[in-house]
Amino acid sequence: MTNRASGEQPAANSLWLLTGLVILGLAGWCPGLLGPAWGGTLMMEAEVLEGSGAMAMPGAAPDPIRYAIVHHHRAQDQARLSTWLRTRSGSLVTFFTKDGVSHQAVLKRLKHCFGRGLLVYSDPVDLTEKDIVRLGLLVEETKP
Repeated sequence: MTNRASGEQPAANSLWLLTGLVILGLAGWCPGLLGPAWGGTLMMEAEVLEGSGAMAMPGAAPDPIRYAIVHHHRAQDQARLSTWLRTRSGSLVTFFTKDGVSHQAVLKRLKHCFGRGLLVYSDPVDLTEKDIVRLGLLVEETKP
């Protein structure tokens, strides 16, 4: 049925369109909500337990390196971070500091520290205890 005055379709069609746009938006902005089978980037916040200043490594890259030991910030992310660390340890990740700037790092699982990761990076950013960073963790699409 159409609206006689404007010729518009009923509100139900608009609702379906809006629902589809919301689902696509969530998939684009938060692929982690759809689970690892989706592929893409899993976004979550992590808390810094310990951080280091710049360390020069003899014989290594000319830029000093830094590290931070991190774990999940929110309880609901504990299992997802732990699973990601077990399956993707040593992978390249992106992290965002509180000023919104992105940085590249490698995130390595700490085998004897359940759910903890070692974030190794070279950007001149000093992360300290209790800082919150947003992690962008790559996940692979699983084949059916």
